[in-house]
Amino acid sequence: MSDPHDAGPSDAYARAEAALDALLARYARRIQQKRRAAPTDSEATEQMLAERRELLADKHRMEEMSEEQLVQVAAIYEARNENWDSDVPDGK
Repeated sequence: MSDPHDAGPSDAYARAEAALDALLARYARRIQQKRRAAPTDSEATEQMLAERRELLADKHRMEEMSEEQLVQVAAIYEARNENWDSDVPDGK
């Protein structure tokens, strides 16, 4: 039995991975901004770090998902990227 990743990632996997990577990058930037703007507001930063850890765990789970699940996951992450400003408040 061959490894399905030997032939390279599927389109659905690549789409989900790209959307998730973009979301993770947004979290990293936002966490860095929060740390600079309000270094004493560790609760908000910790919440964002926890959410980012969950997204990293999702990335590992993607390897076990079906094509249909990957399409759904990609759509969710793409929507979160599009709605980033309303999904993650600045805490202002």
